[in-house]
Amino acid sequence: MSNWKRLAASGSALLVLATLVSAGPAYAGGQPREHDGFFMRLSLGGGSGSANIEEGGNKAKFNGGAGDMNLAFGGMVSKNLALHGTMWGWGVQDPDADITIVGLGSGSGTFNGFLAMSAIGPGVTYYLEPANVYFSGSIGIGNLSGSDDLEGSTDTGFALDATVGKEWWVGNNWGLGFAGDFTYLSAKDKDIVGSSESWGVTGFGLRFSATFN
Repeated sequence: MSNWKRLAASGSALLVLATLVSAGPAYAGGQPREHDGFFMRLSLGGGSGSANIEEGGNKAKFNGGAGDMNLAFGGMVSKNLALHGTMWGWGVQDPDADITIVGLGSGSGTFNGFLAMSAIGPGVTYYLEPANVYFSGSIGIGNLSGSDDLEGSTDTGFALDATVGKEWWVGNNWGLGFAGDFTYLSAKDKDIVGSSESWGVTGFGLRFSATFN
């Protein structure tokens, strides 16, 4: 959990740095920019996160407003196409919960703690020009973890991120804009012995993005 929080703090600092750098002079002569060479996209925003599991009639669902992050580093491999390594995830503080326990009934409330989904894996980004609209997808491995009342974590499972964004050139190499994203994770619970069920984890977010390319 602490690693995810440190990663979020680093992402925030990188976004501030990107914004400051992007305030430099515009591309000389007003000529159109091109995507080439080193690729780095730093994205941070907010949205919602949800995690649920069902086992033998017992159900648990946690959800709430989330901080959302995506960091991508790589390079352009052809015109408008980038390959990159991606780190992504979200975190919810004190999520709402709906719990059903066979024989005891159902209830809802708020749990104290921090619930986080974090993932890493390869990704691809494609730009539609001259609009500078991009479509990005990443697949990899990730887990769900919690602190305080939510203490624990899942096994490593399959994760994906799908993002659509729009940026505007603000310098020779920098683009700033916004993106919408969907994240997904499926991972088995470590604490349910012999369980064949997995946590279904989803997130939706709206991010501010800064791309160096």
